[in-house]
Amino acid sequence: MRFIRRKLVVPMFSSRRPPEFAARGVLFGVFFAFTPLVGIQLAAIVAFWSFVRTFIPRWDFNLIVAMAWIWVTNVFTLGPIYYGFVLTGQAMLGRWNEPLGYEAFTSRLDNLLASSPDASWLEEFWYGTVSVLDAFGLPLFLGCVPWAVGLAWIGYFWSLRFVRRRNEMRELRRARRRNRGHPTSESAA
Repeated sequence: MRFIRRKLVVPMFSSRRPPEFAARGVLFGVFFAFTPLVGIQLAAIVAFWSFVRTFIPRWDFNLIVAMAWIWVTNVFTLGPIYYGFVLTGQAMLGRWNEPLGYEAFTSRLDNLLASSPDASWLEEFWYGTVSVLDAFGLPLFLGCVPWAVGLAWIGYFWSLRFVRRRNEMRELRRARRRNRGHPTSESAA
């Protein structure tokens, strides 16, 4: 819990920018986290951040916060998350007759992502990505959309409220400390 707090929560408070700046970082970080881009999410968010800063400055966001939230999905959570995407995509496409159990899905995913001893990291990544897209492509990408959009908006509103409340509490504590040494007019009388 300490690690999660330090990596996901603390960066939202360390900025002197408005709370929306950090909240947009959570929004875009969670959005990219819940896309089938595991392995290139960090590069994708940096490219997106560069684009936003250059062409849409009012959407600028905290890159560190976004990068921290991307780690919600990783190689350890890949199976369940991709499985959820595929099931959601199949439901969206009306493919009710193609149920794929979790064990069969993860076994197939492991086989597709199995590494070759003589391949470089980049070759393995490319082969794994192409294999996964070939096997699960449309349902995977279509199924990630409601998750990415929905969770990103939830993350935005949660973090905006969280940072605002934290800032209000910090200001209240500061005001109380300032007033300790200065008696009010009621207590002086």
